[in-house]
Parts: sequence; structure tokens; C-alpha cells
Amino acid sequence: MKRVFFLALVSSLILAVVCPLFPEKITFIHSNDTHGNFKSYKIKVENGERLIGGMEAASHYINKIRAGEKNVFLIDKGDILTGTLAAEIEYEGVAGGAIMEFLNRLDYDVWSYGNHDFDRGQRNALELAKLAKFPTVMANIIYRKSGKLFSAEPYHIFEVGGIKVGVIAVMEKNFLTEVQKERVEGLDVLPIVPTINSYVPVLDKKTDLIVVIVHGWFDEGVNIAKKVAGIDIVLVAAEDGKFKDVDGVLVKSTKGHQETLGYLRVEVDNDKVVGYEEKLIWLWADIDLTPSPQVAALVREVDDLVGEEYAKVIGEAKIDQNVNFYPGENIFVESTLGNWITDVMRWKTGAQIGFHNTGAIRADIKAGPVTKSNIFDVAPFHNTLVVFKLTGQQIKDALEADVERGWDRIQVSGIKYKYHPKKVRPYGERVDYIEIKGEVLVKKGKVLWPGKVYTIVSNNYFVGQAKEKYLGFPVTAPKDTGIPLDSILMEWLNKYKVLNYKIEERIVEIK
Repeated sequence: MKRVFFLALVSSLILAVVCPLFPEKITFIHSNDTHGNFKSYKIKVENGERLIGGMEAASHYINKIRAGEKNVFLIDKGDILTGTLAAEIEYEGVAGGAIMEFLNRLDYDVWSYGNHDFDRGQRNALELAKLAKFPTVMANIIYRKSGKLFSAEPYHIFEVGGIKVGVIAVMEKNFLTEVQKERVEGLDVLPIVPTINSYVPVLDKKTDLIVVIVHGWFDEGVNIAKKVAGIDIVLVAAEDGKFKDVDGVLVKSTKGHQETLGYLRVEVDNDKVVGYEEKLIWLWADIDLTPSPQVAALVREVDDLVGEEYAKVIGEAKIDQNVNFYPGENIFVESTLGNWITDVMRWKTGAQIGFHNTGAIRADIKAGPVTKSNIFDVAPFHNTLVVFKLTGQQIKDALEADVERGWDRIQVSGIKYKYHPKKVRPYGERVDYIEIKGEVLVKKGKVLWPGKVYTIVSNNYFVGQAKEKYLGFPVTAPKDTGIPLDSILMEWLNKYKVLNYKIEERIVEIK
């Protein structure tokens, strides 16, 4: 009897070691779209303004989580570049390297590329990965000729608290049109769902948990959750702070620009998630912060690197100058910053019409003193001005394509137009009225001067993606002036001193 009892006890102990009595818990902290933000900044709240963001705030909140929980796993989903000077200056020989070093000092576990991490070219993107003291994963960006992966690893397997976690990453399907063409030349992006499906059988055999990183829209994450069997978590770089449980697959995003960190704590038992807690952690910076000393030291170092030159005040904004990324109810397509930028483009070149994509305007300008750094934050892409010609008919067609696309809308100067919503009129019949410098070009949808030629100024990214994204057709004989957009914005403000733009009904939706 004693022998039987002893054997039973030993068996129980072995089972307890191999199969824990309680589910193991893992806390996933995820971020994306940092865009060079390393210091706190003000945002509007219900009762005024508050400070938010910055690497010291991120360090404070991450340390607080680590102090109270075990098995904390940090993931960055890309777009650490483009947005501030900190993402442009060279650090350890790499443009934007300082932002990667912040991730190192915050002890991140893994990251994946975002489209903007290619804004300084492919070599720089590879060098960023070399700076990282953690794996870089990306499964569907390849070299077009060889078919080889751009990233060293499509996925990586980690052991977290005795649980094997596989992390795989994919890039949005429109990646190649989100970056200047020359920066992604020779690359291609594979279809998302088939790519993930090709790796899941291998990952499933080796792991207890499969996490998919998606650099794209939240709906894409939901689609993956529906169409890929065997995965557990989908973390989306969508900047919208959403969450959805899709038949047991957890889909989550957080907000960008260091407003929040995503928090997802899961209980894992027998190769599946059996419980979870999710939330957004707001990075409020107007409290007593206790960041890690190495993070605080790097903030001071990067601040010094940015230097005094870009802290110089060159003008004043009388009121907030804003950009509207996502037009909707009571949110105009037209923006005050879009009006100013396109006016300045025409001022410099003498073109009749100015076009500029909303997505290239990367920050608002708050009322008060305006520095060179503020201007760089607005236009950080190193875009140059490009002049070309369009006929009256082409302008009508271009604006029809803009309304149909419905996002990253074209900001305009020298032109006013009115259009019907997509749900009211079919494509090609929505632009009802166009006026160019007082002359009517389109009336009741009819082009009065279809063959008349107009001079347009835009930026090199816009022109490079004219057919695929913005106009629906390629630009003929464009002339790149080589004039940087950020420099002429500084030049104009340095001359005229005051920025006081308002909505002028350049773009009007017919109600």
C-alpha cells in the first residue's frame, strides 16, 4: 500500500510540473506609431489640456506594470520613424537610431517594421534592426527578384513563464504606395492571410500561443482572426484603441504617438487562452514620474542632439492650426494647415493650383510661438516640390478619384469645389462645381473647359503615387524643383511671421 501511495504521489508531482494546476498568465504591452515622439506634449481634454507621452512616461508606466505582474512581454508594432527631429538625426550611425535605443532601454522583447520605418530607405531600415537588442520579425515583405525575405525572421519563438509564444508579423497590403517609390524599389509585399497560413502549422507544433502583429487597419486584424485558424491574438498597429473577441481570437489595437500603451493580460491553459483582461494605459505625464535612469539620460542626450537651432522661434500662430486625418460628421476634409501649406507651395512656384496629401501633414501647430522644430514636425518627410500640368477634364477626374478614395484626401489651393457624398451619386458624377481663381471650370457636373491646361504644384510622393493612389492616372512630364517643403514653410513664416489660417470652404460636401 505504501508503495502504491508513493508512486501515486510521484505521478502527481510529475503532472504538476508538466501541467501546471493553474493557468499561466502573460501580460502583453504593445505600442506602435511612435513617430519619433520622445518628450511629453499637450493634448486637449474636457477641462483644458494635459501633458501626455514621452519616453520617461512610457518607462514609468511600464516599470509600474512590471513591479506588480510577472511575465510582462513588450511588443512594438512599427512606425518608430518620421514625425520629429529625434526620428531623423543619426544615432549610432542610423537615422532615427535614438528611438530604437529607447526601445532597448525600455527592454522591449520584439518589434516589427511599419511602413514609415522605410522612409529613410531600405539600408537604414536594416540598420535599425541591427541596433535592436531584440528580434525583428516580418513575414511578407520580400525582395521581388529573389523572393527572399527582407527581414531576417518571419517569426520568433519566445519562452515566457514556461509558455512558448510564437510572434509573427505582416505588413499592410498597400505598403508599396505608402512610402516614396525609390525607398521601396525592388521590394514586394505578399498577401497577408496566405502568408500567415503558411507559417501557422509550423508555429502550432512548437508553441502554446501564436501572436500575429499586423501593421494595418483594425478591420484587417479582424479579417485575419476570421480567416486564419490556430492563432490566438492579433495586435494591430491601427492607432484607434479598439478591441474585439472574434470567436476566441483576441484582436486589439492601441493609440499612436505615445498617447497610450495597449494592455492585454491573458491566461493560458492547455495551448489556448482561457481568460483575459484588456485596456488602454494612458501615458499621462503631468504626474510625478519615476522613469528608469537610463531612459531619462537618453531623453537628455537626444534633446541636446536636436540642438538649439530648431528651437528658434520664427513666427506665431494666432490660433491652433490643425489637420483632419479622418473626415466625418462635423469634421471637414479641408484643414487650416492644408490651406496654408498648399498656399505656400503656390507662393514659391507660381503654380495656379496646389495639391497636397493630408497624410503628409504629420502634426498640428498650437497657438503661440512657432519654432523650426514645429515646422519639421508638420512636414518631416523631406518631400520636394514638383510642378506639372493637368487639363480641366483631368482635374475633374482627379477630384472624383479623391472623393471615391475617401481618406488621405487632397488639400487644395487656387481651387474651390463642391461634391455630392458617395452614397448620393455614383463615381464620376459626384463633383458638381469647380472654380479656379474665380473662373468656373465645372458647373452642375459638366466640364466647361475640358482642354484648358493648368499648372499644378504638389510633392514628390504625391506625384510618385498619382496613378495608384491619388489621381487615378499618372502625371506626364513632372518637374521636380528640388525645393524641400519644410524649408519653404520656414521661409514663408520667417518672412510673414503670423500664421492665422481658417476654414475657407475650399472643399464643400453638398448636404
